[in-house]
Amino acid sequence: MPNSFVFDSNRCTGCDACRLACSIENGLGPDRSWRRVETFNPKRHPALPAYHLSLACNHCNEPACLYACPANAYRRDAHTGAVILEEEKCIGCRYCSWACPYDAPVFDSSRGVMSKCTFCNHRLVDGLEPACVALCPTGALGFADVAEPEIENEIDGFPATELGPRTVIVPLKEGRWLPVMSAPVVDPASAPGKAPDDDIRLRSEWPLAAFTSMLAVLVAALAAATLDSFDLSPAAFVGGAALILGLASLHLGKPFRAYRALLNLRRSWLSREVTAVTGFIALAAAQLLWFPGSWPLAAVAVGLGLTALICADYVYTVLRASAHPLTHSASVAWTGVFLAAVFAGVGPLAGAVGLGKLGLYVGRKLGFRRGGRPVRPAISLLRVGVGLVVPGLLWAVDPARFHELIVAAVVAGELVDRAEYYVELERIAPSRQMSIDLERRIAEGGANRDVPAPRPALAAID
Repeated sequence: MPNSFVFDSNRCTGCDACRLACSIENGLGPDRSWRRVETFNPKRHPALPAYHLSLACNHCNEPACLYACPANAYRRDAHTGAVILEEEKCIGCRYCSWACPYDAPVFDSSRGVMSKCTFCNHRLVDGLEPACVALCPTGALGFADVAEPEIENEIDGFPATELGPRTVIVPLKEGRWLPVMSAPVVDPASAPGKAPDDDIRLRSEWPLAAFTSMLAVLVAALAAATLDSFDLSPAAFVGGAALILGLASLHLGKPFRAYRALLNLRRSWLSREVTAVTGFIALAAAQLLWFPGSWPLAAVAVGLGLTALICADYVYTVLRASAHPLTHSASVAWTGVFLAAVFAGVGPLAGAVGLGKLGLYVGRKLGFRRGGRPVRPAISLLRVGVGLVVPGLLWAVDPARFHELIVAAVVAGELVDRAEYYVELERIAPSRQMSIDLERRIAEGGANRDVPAPRPALAAID
């Protein structure tokens, strides 16, 4: 039967021995670890249980990291069941960390690659337990062969997925309180071995925001040029292509391994996007440079470009967003269609797509307002005013005369919308799931209104 971690929150005191054992065993240094300890209800809301969760890679039956990785850098050990990251194949794109809801893969900025828990595979092959299990002083963390139907891991803070995480969580006892010997509550951001930041930050992901937006511009320009409605010079296209490839490489820890991103077409949306982008640029450049009269070649290139935009949208389905990427106002696929209509001067199509984008944008902002999320009115006015209202007014006055200004305004508006999209994205992760579950439980009035007095430390470890 497959190996599994077994974790009992009733026994865990938050002593961090498991985290330190992982760090020492794998030579990660004092500030890094593939295991971490999270605390549910750290401020001790009186009507809710409080407990620790020791978390690492769950070596899932259906590992999201393995399926998402465009470089095929993950494999499963057939003997131990461990999901292994082969770092020499990793391109450092960090997509596996987006896909994993358990925060298992972490980016090693010093080496430009991802790293993760190995199940202490080197110990397993020698018949030993993982180091974190061996050094747990209370027996809260265990390791066993567990049959699939016996795996239970429903507890607040542990994301519920269909990935088949191989971690058994012992049910929490009623009226659970943290033992008095538990570690003091500290700011998670200052704790060693802390979980990665849950948010997709625009300041770190701006190359991707710019890359996807500029890709939409290039595809739209080629589509309009194919219809003889826009003058796209070969030099402009080659320069734009060089720009988007440069932007894409900025997000890679190992850009010289970028070719490996073509290796997982069967399962990875990112691999499909990279393949489609490569084909689009190659065919479009060939058509513009050497076969300028070849309409079929241009049509195939445009088709590959649109495919790349759709794949680029689907890349983000692994994240938590306010809407599906294809029904979001910042969808690069719809942005490509919108820009193509603007470039080509097709007013009815541009107007229809623009109104659709406006409706999606306003609807999302109204939803944010009802849900208490930031609306950012100044940014919203900028996006709608510059990107939609001003181009519409100029089009109504004289589309031919103001064509360049209309194009510039629309592109600026789409860039703002795309930037907002990245600000709103969230990774599904235990630390965020804990906050969500805690807020839900508080809103529901807590689990137990008759809360018993805190139990002694030894009584909590039974």
